[in-house]
Amino acid sequence: MKKYYPILLSKAGEFTALSKLSQTTKDEVVPIIQVLPEQITKLEAFYSHWNFKGNELFLDFSLIESFSSTTVSKLIKHLQSNGVNVVPVVQENSNQRYLTLIENLINNLEIDKICIRFSNDSGGFLNINTTIETLINALGTSPSQVSLLLDFGFVRTTNYTLIEAFAVNVITSITNRDDYNNVIISSGSFLDNLGSLNPAGRVYRLPRYEWQLWSTLQTQTKIKGTIKYSDYGTKHPIYSEAGFQGSCSIKYTVINEYVIYRGEISSNHPDGNGQYITFASQLIASADYSGITFSWGDERIDFFASQLLTDPNRKTGNAGSWVEISQNHHITLLASIL
Repeated sequence: MKKYYPILLSKAGEFTALSKLSQTTKDEVVPIIQVLPEQITKLEAFYSHWNFKGNELFLDFSLIESFSSTTVSKLIKHLQSNGVNVVPVVQENSNQRYLTLIENLINNLEIDKICIRFSNDSGGFLNINTTIETLINALGTSPSQVSLLLDFGFVRTTNYTLIEAFAVNVITSITNRDDYNNVIISSGSFLDNLGSLNPAGRVYRLPRYEWQLWSTLQTQTKIKGTIKYSDYGTKHPIYSEAGFQGSCSIKYTVINEYVIYRGEISSNHPDGNGQYITFASQLIASADYSGITFSWGDERIDFFASQLLTDPNRKTGNAGSWVEISQNHHITLLASIL
């Protein structure tokens, strides 16, 4: 049964995190990939890790400014022909050429499902029923073939109460909610960067407001059992290309919190990337650690913790390695508790 819809970027770290999931976890997860133009080749190559029986892969092209119908059509057909069940994501302000392409793919029976995404960036949630009806009619599909993705964006202390009430109102306002294939609720609370966590060298714990929102929605009689869960994992929900060198920090998810082992930029610390070894050792010795057998990511944490700082041939990993690890652990954890 599909129960978790993580929103991920089409980058190498995220693809590795997905490819290293256990098959049991893969069977329960539907990735929503936000496609970046320079990463399409990586997405094309990902098919061999996601062509198992009953798979689904949502593709969102809204981050591509210079849209090419030929490129997107080729990608979707390539994945479909290699056993990946692609579900294109559309939204109210999607490029008209993209909507025409999706309409043609539906008419030619090359895809049979779509996802309609609502967010502040897509045009908001006002008149949601009218927007849904308009898109369904324009694309020539039916509610039973449509997943609704309600993305409430960045949730934090200052806006949590407002978003909680707003989410309840939006979800309950959707007419005939049970007619849709899925109603997916997403948000994220991970920071856009760790610069506000000072000083370095400490462990910080950040509330997972997206999980708090989900837990609250489960207490609503009119909502419970009618929605699916989505989040952004250990990434900020608003995409921007980082223009700075990241710190050697470990990000680790527990049920209600993100645990951050806050390091410094490699060049600013005498241990350089060896900070990962120190933090990994602290993590596996803590009550937060899920254990070496919990996920591929946890196994890698144990491996790096076994390295010696004094060994000139030590293995520390780098920023990309630790994206793979943190997201693989996060996805495994969420699939296990939903």
